[in-house]
Amino acid sequence: MLGVIFGIHIFATEWGLPSQSLLQALGIYSGIGLLVIIQLPNRMPHSSFGIANRITLIRAIIVSLLAGMVGHSSVITESGLWLILFFAAVTLTLDGIDGWVARRLHIQSMFGACFDMEVDAAFILVLAVLTWELEKVGGWVLLAGAMRYLFMVAGLPMHALRQPLPPSRRRQIVCVTQTMALLFALCPSVGPVTASTLTGMALFLLIISFGRDVSLLLATTPSAGDHS
Repeated sequence: MLGVIFGIHIFATEWGLPSQSLLQALGIYSGIGLLVIIQLPNRMPHSSFGIANRITLIRAIIVSLLAGMVGHSSVITESGLWLILFFAAVTLTLDGIDGWVARRLHIQSMFGACFDMEVDAAFILVLAVLTWELEKVGGWVLLAGAMRYLFMVAGLPMHALRQPLPPSRRRQIVCVTQTMALLFALCPSVGPVTASTLTGMALFLLIISFGRDVSLLLATTPSAGDHS
C-alpha cells in the first residue's frame, strides 16, 4: 500500500495530477487486495504467500499506479507516456516470470493462477482505457478490457461459466498478444490507423478465445437435470 501511495505521489508531483488519481490507484489496489483476502484461505495450499505471488503483487502495484493515470491523459507529456510504457513493459515481463518461478519451485496453486488472471484483466482494462483516452483507438477498444468482467457477470446466472478452466497455452498467447497490441498502440510514434488495426485484430482473437472457453465450459459441465 505504501508503495502505491509513494509511486502515485511521484507521478502526481511530476505531472500535476489531482488527488483523485491517488484514490483511483488505491481503489484498484484495494480491489486486488480484497481478491487476495477472499481467495487465500480456500485456494492457497502453501503455508506462505510465496515468491511467485509476490512477483504478481509487484505487477498489481504497477497496474494500480497506471490506473491513477486514467482520466488525466491530457497532462501526460510524450516523455511521460514513454515512462508509462516502460512500467507497462516491466509488468508484461513479470507476467512471464511469476509463472515460471511457480513452476520451477513447484509452488503452483489455484490461487496463484486466479491472482495472476485478475491482475492480467485489470492490466488490459487500464491499457484499453488509456489507449481510448489518448484518441489512438475508438471506444470499441474498451471491450478488450471488459471481456473478463462480462464473462464474470455472465457466470452469475450460469453455473457452467463459474467452473475452473484447464490451463491453456492458447489463452496465454492471446492475452499477451492483446497486451502487446495495446502497448504498441500507446507508443507516441504510432498513429491511430495502425493502432486501430493492431488492437482490432488482437480483440478479434480475444473474442474468439473467450468464445472457445464458453463453449468448452457449456459442453463439459453437466446441467442441473443431469444430476437427477
